[in-house]
Parts: sequence; C-alpha cells; structure tokens
Amino acid sequence: MSRRSFHLCAFAALVLFIACRSTPAMDRLRVDNGRIVDAAGRTVVLHGMNVGEKSSRKGHQLWQGPEEFQNLHRWGMNAVRLLIFWSAIEPEPGKYDEDYLKLVDQNIAWAKDADLYVILDMHQDLFSEKVPGGNGMPAWATLDDGQPHQTIGGVWSTAYYVSPMVHRVFDNLYANATGPNGTGIQDSFAQAWRHVARRYAQEPAVAGFDLINEPFIGSDVTKVGMALLMALPEVFRDAALPTEPGALLESLSGAGGPLPSWVLKGLDDPACHRRALDVIAPFMQDFETGRLQPMYDRITRAIREENTDGIVFLEPCVLANVGTPSFLEPLTDREGRRDPQQAYMPHYYDITVDTELAWDPSANRLRVMMGNRAAEAKRLGMPLLMGEWGGYYGSNRCRNAARASLKELLPNTAGDFYWDYQRGIEKTVYFDVLSRPLPCMVNGAIETMELDLDRRIFTCSWKENVNRAETRFLLPHEWTGADHSCQMDSGEAEETADTLDGALITVPADKPGRARTLTVTVRQP
Repeated sequence: MSRRSFHLCAFAALVLFIACRSTPAMDRLRVDNGRIVDAAGRTVVLHGMNVGEKSSRKGHQLWQGPEEFQNLHRWGMNAVRLLIFWSAIEPEPGKYDEDYLKLVDQNIAWAKDADLYVILDMHQDLFSEKVPGGNGMPAWATLDDGQPHQTIGGVWSTAYYVSPMVHRVFDNLYANATGPNGTGIQDSFAQAWRHVARRYAQEPAVAGFDLINEPFIGSDVTKVGMALLMALPEVFRDAALPTEPGALLESLSGAGGPLPSWVLKGLDDPACHRRALDVIAPFMQDFETGRLQPMYDRITRAIREENTDGIVFLEPCVLANVGTPSFLEPLTDREGRRDPQQAYMPHYYDITVDTELAWDPSANRLRVMMGNRAAEAKRLGMPLLMGEWGGYYGSNRCRNAARASLKELLPNTAGDFYWDYQRGIEKTVYFDVLSRPLPCMVNGAIETMELDLDRRIFTCSWKENVNRAETRFLLPHEWTGADHSCQMDSGEAEETADTLDGALITVPADKPGRARTLTVTVRQP
C-alpha cells in the first residue's frame, strides 16, 4: 500500500488512520436554503453518472451489476441518475408491471449498497418506441393522429425538429388528450409517477424524481425554426453567411452535416450566441409557462399524495440545452404554497454533441450556457445540478472537451451526472475528469472548489456551520493509489481507508457556536 500523509499546517500535526469503516445508514436528503443537505444540515454535492438501458427488447436490463455500482463509489462518486421508463412501468393503461418495478428495486439496492443516492429519471427520447429510434412513453399513450415520421442527417435528435409525428405526440401530451382508457394521457402519466413515488416513499436512498427527460416543445419548434431563419442576417451580422440563397439553404438542410461551419464560427461569438437565444426565448417562455409548468404541477401534486420528502428535480425544455433561457417557476401546491423540496437540473451540452465535432466544443458557448443556468437557479432559489453532460462515448479526442465542461461545472453546480456509464469508461482519456475528489458531506456552505488536473491539486473552501458535525471528502482510488498529501489551513483532520479502496478525509467540527472558514487542499506528487 502506498504511504499516505497528512500535513496539518495550522497545528503542524500529522494524523494518519487506516481502518475499515462500516457503511452508515443513508440520510434522507432535503433542500434547505438553496443547498442539498443531509440530516445534520451538511451540504451534499451529488456526483455520478447516468445509468440505464433504453431498449425494451433487452428488458431494460442493465449491463452493470453490483460490482459496477461499487466501482462508481470507488471512483469518487456518490449518486446515479437512474433511467426508468413509463412504457415499462405501465405497458397497458392502469396496469403496472411489478416485474419491471422489482428490477428497479434491485438497481436501487445495488446503488444503496455502494453508498450511492439515486435520482429516478423518467426517460424519453423522441417520445416512445412507436417512433423510430425512440423510447420512454407507452405506445398506447403515443397519440400521433396518423402523422408521418421524418428525420434528416445522421444525428438521431434531428427528428425532434422535422418529424410531424414527434411534434403531434408531444402536443397531445401537453393538451392532456384522451387516451384509449378514456383518461387524459397527462393524467395517466401523473398517476404512474404517483405509483412510483409511493413505492419509494420510505427509501432514503431515492433522493428524488426527475419528472421527464428533456421535455420537447412540440410543433412550435417549426415557429422557432422560421423565426431563426428570418433573423439570420441580424443574428449572424458579424459572421460570414453564404451569400447565395441556394447555398444558404443547402448548408441548413443537413445534407453536409448538421452543423455548417459558419454557424459554429458565428455562435462562438458570445454576442452572436445571445442574439440567437433571444430569438428562441419568447417561444420558450410560452411553452414553459403555458404547457410544461402546468404538467409539472400536476405530476408533483400526484407525487405529494404519496411522498412528501423526495426532491423534485426540474428540467427545463430541451431547448435550454443550447443555452436558451428558461422561464420555469418554483412548483406550488393547489393553494399556491411553494413546494420546499425541489432542485433545478437542466442538461449541459454544446451544439457539437452527438456529432463528429463533439471533441471541440466552444468554451464561449459553454460559458454563456452556464451563466444562464446559474442565473436561473439563483432566481428559483434552488440548487443547480446538471442531469446530463459529456456524451463522449469513449472518444480518445475528448480529453480537452471534458476539461472545458468541468471548468464551468465545478464552481457553479451542486452536482453533476455524466452521460453515461459505458463499458471501459475507466480507460478513457477523460476519466480523470470523472474520478475526482468529492466534498460529499460539508458542514457549511461551499465557497470555492477548484481542481487542477495537470498539477493534480484539489482545493475546497467552506464557511462552517455552528453546529457540531464533521465534514467528509471522498478520495477516489485513483488519488489514493499513490502518495498524496492533504493540507488544512486550520483545524484537525484524519484519513481513513474506505471500504471500496478509496479514502475518506474527515474534518471534525469546531467548538459549538463558533464558525470558521476552512480550506482543504489535496495534492498528488
């Protein structure tokens, strides 16, 4: 075993403890004053990956087993965003599939055994498997009214923008159109969530619920596209647009790829990017306030009939993925009272995601996107987590892309979930971005958090609460497998071996009634 040392600067003391720990009972998490906290009021940063199997042909059986969940903890993670599917929960109207739910139970148990919290994500892509390439919603709730399906290019998600079938099924969801059982499909969706929420009402490992993955705007996307087309000269006034109308239309058709070079270059300019987002914003506001927010309220009220403690994680419209401002408001009950347990969890992807240029995102676009998300979280008074980011799929070119995202994620968010947990991820060039020191239980409010991967230095500062509760940092195996040091600017600390071959840094609280600002720095030679 490599030697582990602690340099405690304030007291010039060296404390090293190596011992196995017993796994403590998991606290139920809650939201308090814009932070996710445990029962002792300590800030909890949730860091992990998305885990799920989209295919019903595979029975939604994960390739991961108990060992793979244990690996997540070994790699310095404490949570998963677990994909679940309404189509599997309720394959026929009003009939819930107990076998599938037992499978979800098993996945949650594996996560819990690995000290991982679970956020249940009701996942969909292109609405349902009735749509080619889609998944998520039941076929019986996919009301397409006979509209045809279309797509362009080689990127699956372009169907969102051009398929009349996809547009219609989303429109009918938000309109609560009547399903084959005589009940509105949105009402049925809310009751499916009620069923799930009741099942896990007494399970603290289930931190909460992500109501629907990447809710799409529906047929109004055609209005968005037309508005952007009309605004091109203004949006890209400083960029080199094709001057010949035929060449311009050809470049936008997707025939040469979904991302014309002049679009990428133009939107690298923050001013140009913001002008484009300003064009989309009115449509986003109309959709989120008029259709998405009422659906979220309906689902949450159904959940609260059975489960008052689970955190509801709000996703904005998928158009926020490119940076468009969101207009969601805090969830309320029927009397207009704010639900206390809610957090903001958008996604974080550059427009290059899912293309051959995924390795080369724009740092300027990432910064604009994060600025909007952070401002919205502040307006909402909610902790900000990123439910998805990355999507590098093992590419050996994406090391710098991952670091560019981490540069924005670390100082601005209270948690993040990489997309997604694939075989061999520990061998990727960007794995050091994922497997990193984690402030998993901090007795106070985190003020700064930095990670220099080139120099292998992690630093975190926090303003300590006055209550008596220790602070814990989780060091992944990749950091403890070689000599490393931890410096404290004041106080005491100790290191213990983690049961999964990582380590815990524990900082005891100061005297009751006295608060400190503390900094811990972890270095690898």
